Amino acid sequence: MRDAQLDITEARNQFNRLDERLRHERVIRVTRHSKPVFAVVDIEFLATMMETLEIMSDPESYRLLLESLEDVRRGRLHDHERVKRELLDD
Repeated sequence: MRDAQLDITEARNQFNRLDERLRHERVIRVTRHSKPVFAVVDIEFLATMMETLEIMSDPESYRLLLESLEDVRRGRLHDHERVKRELLDD
C-alpha cells in the first residue's frame, strides 16, 4: 500500500470515490495551496494505529511488548500446537 496526495479541489471532486482509492492507499493527504490540511484514512489502518498508540502509551503494555520482541529475537519461542497439546494433557 502507498499513500497519496490530493489538492482539496480534487478531493472534493473525487469525494464519492475516495473509498475506492483507500483500497490501494492507506492515507490520502489533502492539501490547500500545497500545504497539508487534513487526511482521509483507511478505517482498518486507523484502527491498527489507534491500537498501537494505546499499547505504546500504557507503560506496562509497552514493557510486555518489548519483552516479547526480545524473546523472539533470542529465539525463546513456543510452538502453538505443542503448547495447546500440553495444556489439554493437564
